Amino acid sequence: MDGTVLRVDRADVRKADDELTLILGAAGVHVVLIRLRYDGWVDEVINSAGSVARGPTAWALMDHNLSLELDARSAAALGFSRDCRLRLDLDEDTIRRVRATLLEILQCACFVVDTPEGRIVG
Repeated sequence: MDGTVLRVDRADVRKADDELTLILGAAGVHVVLIRLRYDGWVDEVINSAGSVARGPTAWALMDHNLSLELDARSAAALGFSRDCRLRLDLDEDTIRRVRATLLEILQCACFVVDTPEGRIVG
């Protein structure tokens, strides 16, 4: 996939004993899943076809724009560009839930996140 911005109009969070998953979808279809498997603290990205790859090396959530920086192998496996961009057409409460979930799942990756209190860089 080229530098196309993927649109998201739905976000769900699923937590089980062995994993935490953020599901981002549009028009009733999963666009991307971002998952943390607690066994080994492995973060992964899953595309709509079910292909699984290593999580991003860096990510940013600025306003309603989420970008995931993927390594070349992950991008190829998922069919995404290395700089995967998503437009989150979600209300502010859902954005807050997405932000909190991403901070928990992708805590080992570098990130930049805008919050109502200010910018967080990690």
